[in-house]
Amino acid sequence: MKRVFFLLIGILIVAVACQDDFDEPEHSLTTKSAKYEKIKTFQVKGWTQIIPDETAPRFQCMPVEAGVDMCSYGWLDGHMNISGKIIQEESTYTKLYCELMLTPAGPVIYNEVSADVKFACGESVSALGFVSINTVTGEVTGHTDYVAGTGRFEGITGSTKVVNGKVLPDGGLFWDTEGAITLVLKD
Repeated sequence: MKRVFFLLIGILIVAVACQDDFDEPEHSLTTKSAKYEKIKTFQVKGWTQIIPDETAPRFQCMPVEAGVDMCSYGWLDGHMNISGKIIQEESTYTKLYCELMLTPAGPVIYNEVSADVKFACGESVSALGFVSINTVTGEVTGHTDYVAGTGRFEGITGSTKVVNGKVLPDGGLFWDTEGAITLVLKD
């Protein structure tokens, strides 16, 4: 009797498993969805140079009474291990905010910029930069958040930090870049 019972259960399981008219789940694996996309995080290293456009209009830093102004836009140059060479002529930044802050280490100019960076591979990224410049020591600190991209950088997220940042004699900035970005892997 037990054998007949187990045989009937086995037949029932096989019969149900062989049905062709299963209900499709709401999010099928054949449907393209961010939930099912593969992502991978990469460590980023490189260098960045900021080249202000001295012919650009001036951007007034807060507080206005301090009388500090900076170039409102310029170019970026550099190289990153994950993306390659930055094309300086096609990579620009635009100042969004600037503030002079008095700190125990001396006056610091805090900047927020948006950047569009084009790489030699033909792809690009958009980023927001948050940089502080100590006007006494010339030390530059901060970070960059990546918010959009094209090609293999489409869907990019992540952040890099400013390492060994300094003000250059011509008024530009230079720093090493370290951090991590996450990319959506393409099929």
